[in-house]
Amino acid sequence: MKKLNNKTTNFFLFVSHGLFIYLTFVIMPIVLCIYYSFTNFNPLFKGFKVIGFQNYADLLKDSAFGHAIVVTCIIALIVTIAANAMGLLSALLVNYKSWVYNASRTIFFTPQVLSPVVVGFIWSIMLTDDGVLNKLLGYIGLSGTSWLANPSIVVYSIAAVIVWQSMGFCTVVFLATLQSIPSDLYEAAKIDGCNRRQKFRHITYPLLAPGITINTVMLLISTFKVFDHVVVLTNGGPGTTSETISLKIINTAFNENQMGYASSMAVVLFALIGVISIVVVTGLKRREVEY
Repeated sequence: MKKLNNKTTNFFLFVSHGLFIYLTFVIMPIVLCIYYSFTNFNPLFKGFKVIGFQNYADLLKDSAFGHAIVVTCIIALIVTIAANAMGLLSALLVNYKSWVYNASRTIFFTPQVLSPVVVGFIWSIMLTDDGVLNKLLGYIGLSGTSWLANPSIVVYSIAAVIVWQSMGFCTVVFLATLQSIPSDLYEAAKIDGCNRRQKFRHITYPLLAPGITINTVMLLISTFKVFDHVVVLTNGGPGTTSETISLKIINTAFNENQMGYASSMAVVLFALIGVISIVVVTGLKRREVEY
């Protein structure tokens, strides 16, 4: 019994530090956010009161918040599909053993390690009216456009920047998944007379399912929380055309000082990410196969 108690004590001593940090910096902020979402908390005024579900009722009538949800969903959809597709293509191109391909992998992954602020700053220069992209288009006889000032394309411009940065992560995940596929399967398919397209369709693609699941969930979570890229590139402009949920929350909390209302937005975002993640994981897990 004494030995058992020692093991139990050592276990709690070992996990207590990490548990304390997790409870303090993860669980407690979530609980406080949920609590404040039921109040009219404003830091400029002393005291606040519980107003029940009034903030959530106001959200249903808030067209600006609805627009932010639409913008965020558009960006998330574009980034998830495009980054997965380009990451898979890149992984297939560099899935060979050579120093050239090793260097190519490094190049593909480099944008991923850059800060979103740095990426946004670089692309904000390139996408100006007299930026590099418009000059390149002019050299080949095409007319440029205001990539970050045109309300009809600004959301797609932001999505393209995020795709460029996220592609490296997808490439690494797909590359690891490709290299985990047994070569015996390809040798057997070759003996059966399968060509490259048939090998990809019946072997590679089905066995890439775990990588697709990881990339899709990670991209959805990160893009639904996207903030840095938008702030640096457009700050939600022109007007509020490119304002995402996270940016709307920050503006409501710190510019308008409506902490309670912003907390209700954060809770909705938290629930939205949770529901979408569960649905996506459940759906994608069904197509994963054993080998």
